[in-house]
Amino acid sequence: MDRPQSEIGRRWRMAKNKERVPCLPPVPPMVRPPPPNPVKLAAIAVNLNIRLRSADMPGAMQERAFRCTRTLLDATSLESKKPNPTHIAMCLKKEFDEMYGLAWHCVVGKSFGSFITCSSGGFVYFSVDNLSFLLFKTEVQPVKKPPPLRKLNA
Repeated sequence: MDRPQSEIGRRWRMAKNKERVPCLPPVPPMVRPPPPNPVKLAAIAVNLNIRLRSADMPGAMQERAFRCTRTLLDATSLESKKPNPTHIAMCLKKEFDEMYGLAWHCVVGKSFGSFITCSSGGFVYFSVDNLSFLLFKTEVQPVKKPPPLRKLNA
């Protein structure tokens, strides 16, 4: 299935009004870089105006989340006045699903509460400007067919 040159590398989603809305590729695919040390990660966060709140995630994945978020926010600020948190969450989730496997979840907003259970090494909570970002991974277990029910003798 050949696609036109303009659509190669882009992901699309259908909006509620059935128009095509591009989900911009936030960061070009990376070859596994060496893990950044904590000082470098802090410098990246400061440079991108990101405040790390809590994390249980390898440094390279945190850096990926920071760079994707900043790219998405910058892209939406060029198009409209305020960013769409739902669109940003969807793009971050898709990016991490593609890069690090399925079962990623993302919450983006100005004010929200959460109580989650996540996989070890798959959690980051940070804020950029006035938006907070919660990105975490859960375990996916296959659903097994339940055993058949026994008939009760009356």
